[in-house]
This record gives sequence, structure tokens and C-alpha cells, in this order.
Amino acid sequence: MSIRTFRRKTMASRGFSLLEMLVAMLFIGILSAGMLRVYSSNLAGFQRVNDSISTQRQGRWALTTLQDDVASIGYFAFVGFNNPAWGSFSVTSGTQEPFMILPSPAALNITGPDPSNPAGALVTTQISPDELQYVSDLSLPIQATLTSLNTTTLTLSMLSGTLTDVQAGDIVAILDGNFEQFIIASAAGTTVVADLTATVTAQNAGGIYQVILPGTKTHVAGVPLAFYRPSVVTRYSIQPLATDPANAAIKVPCLVRQQTPYPVGGGLITWVVAPGQAVPAIPFQIIAENIDGLRIDLSFDSGTNWRRTAAANWDGIVTNISTALAPLGAAGTPARNATNPLWFRTYPFLVRMDVTSRSPAPRTESTTNGTAGYVRRTQTLMVTPRNLGYS
Repeated sequence: MSIRTFRRKTMASRGFSLLEMLVAMLFIGILSAGMLRVYSSNLAGFQRVNDSISTQRQGRWALTTLQDDVASIGYFAFVGFNNPAWGSFSVTSGTQEPFMILPSPAALNITGPDPSNPAGALVTTQISPDELQYVSDLSLPIQATLTSLNTTTLTLSMLSGTLTDVQAGDIVAILDGNFEQFIIASAAGTTVVADLTATVTAQNAGGIYQVILPGTKTHVAGVPLAFYRPSVVTRYSIQPLATDPANAAIKVPCLVRQQTPYPVGGGLITWVVAPGQAVPAIPFQIIAENIDGLRIDLSFDSGTNWRRTAAANWDGIVTNISTALAPLGAAGTPARNATNPLWFRTYPFLVRMDVTSRSPAPRTESTTNGTAGYVRRTQTLMVTPRNLGYS
């Protein structure tokens, strides 16, 4: 009798077949592609929203600064404007007029990534934005009260600011019932020295509102003082600037503000921004980056008609302004004439500013057609300067 070994019969272990693996991988691939597509779409949408928010923020910041300055056009702290102390304003074509809109004065070269090939060589494009130039008095950021006045010397009690912001030729006004204004010769610490000779000259020319010899009135200690810088030309323009520290070859369009004294004689100011030019640059302040469009227009009937129409330059705009203002005065009265260089203070008008901002760089995510490009947004602001409408 033989001994038998009893074994439990079991099913042979088996894995997935090649066909099953291929089918599974196919479904996994389809699912992954769909998930990747959804992710890419969400990422592109997120990038577009970010670019849109960025461009809107840049444009809004630019318009906010413009609004503050444009609202102050026509502000003068004293009566009389054409006086020897600050030169005479001019309204002759080709001179530095007290108010000017320059439509597309020069084409600007903007260098940056190629939208069709962002990773390739830089390309140069041209833009032709407007410029705005105007004259006004600047209120200096100084708060002080009068301690004493000894003919030419004012002793102050400083509340805020510092007299280091004051320079010769600025104005100090004593704001009490015996109102006086002085042209400043020098200022330091808590002392202001007045230039009585220049003050009297300006007074006789109608440049300072007072009728008796300055420095002879009585003032009570503690009255407030105000400081002004007279006849400052402000210019808003767009300039290509190298603001990218990683690549100086990239020129970003920036909205900049420059300020300089009105030139005696009224000759055109040479505005230079880019460093390395033959003419030294007038100091400038960058208001906002990636602003590649600025368009300015005027209306004398609350926006019904705009005076930029069909005007290729400032003289053309002036012709349109004259047409608009003729019914408001004597027949044929021009908007710009030698007897009224500050015509813009006489007639209230609406200023329209269209500012176009763009995203920092071109990206395919910023568009919906699959090609790289900038996201651009144009925002409009309308302002009526608060100092206009005075005869």
C-alpha cells in the first residue's frame, strides 16, 4: 500500500493581461489629459484676471495723480501774472504757453519682448501719446505760524515741514486781516528773509496783492503762514525708461511728471528725460509704469462737443477752441491772444483724459487665441479744474 501525498488544488495566480493594461493606460491618459486641460484653462484664466487687475490698477493710479494735478490747473496764489519777477507768459505759437495740449508730439521707441516669440530677441515698437503742459503756483508742504516780523525778517514757529523746501523766489503769505505777501530771499531754520526790492517790483507790476509798502503792517503773533512756488510748469508725458533691473535693454513706457520754473521770455522748454542726452534732463517722477497711451481733449459744453476733432496739433485745437468760445464773448474773440495769456482761467471747460495701461509682459495666457500678447485697458477720467471760470 503506497502512501499518497494529498495536495490542495488551488487556482493558479494570474495578473492583468497586456490588453487590459493597454485599455487601463488609455483611460488614464484620457483622464489625465482632461484634467491637464482643465488645469491649463484655469491657470490661463487666473493669469488673464491677474493681468487685467494689474493693468486696471496701473491706469487707476495714473488717473488719480492726473486728477489731482489737473484739478489745480489755473491755481495762482496772487493777483497779477505778467510781472518782471517771473517773466511774461506768452501765447505766441512756438513759445511756452501757459496751457498746452500737444497731440502726439513725437514717436517713442518702446523695446521689449516680442509678443509672437516672448523668449526670443527684443523688438522695438513705436507709440505716439499726447503731452499736457500747464503753469500754476505750487503750494509747498509747510505749515507754520508767525512769531514776529521785523520789516525784512519773519521769525516762525514750525508746525510741519521744513524750510529746506523753500528757495529764493518763493512766496510767503501772512494770512490775517492785514494780509501781506513777500518774495523770499532766503530761508533757514525758523527764519525767512524777505526780498523787499523784488516784492515792491512785483507789487507795482500787479504781481502781489497788496497796496502799501510791504513790511509796514502790524501782525499778531500766531497767525498762519502759507508758502508758494510761483509760475511752475508741469509736464505730463509718456517716456520709455529702463526700469527692469535685470535687463537694461528693455524700455518700459512710463507716465512721468516733470516740473520746472516758467522761462523768462517764454521760450520753449527743452524737456529731456532719457539719461545720456546732450541736454541735462529736467528731474522727473515716474507716476506709473506700463502706460502706453495718453489722449487729452477739451469740451466747453459738458462733453457734447470735443475740440480735438480733426486737429493735428495744438494750433489746430486752438482754432477749434476759438470757435467754441466765440459765442461767449465779443464776435471773433480768440481763445489765445496776446492780451489774455491765461484765457483758460476765464472759461470753465471739461478735460477728458484717456489712459491706456498694459500688462508687464506678453503671454499666451493673457489672450484667448493662443498667441502671446499684452492685456490692455483704457480708462477715462473727466475733470473740470476748480480754478477755471474766473474773469
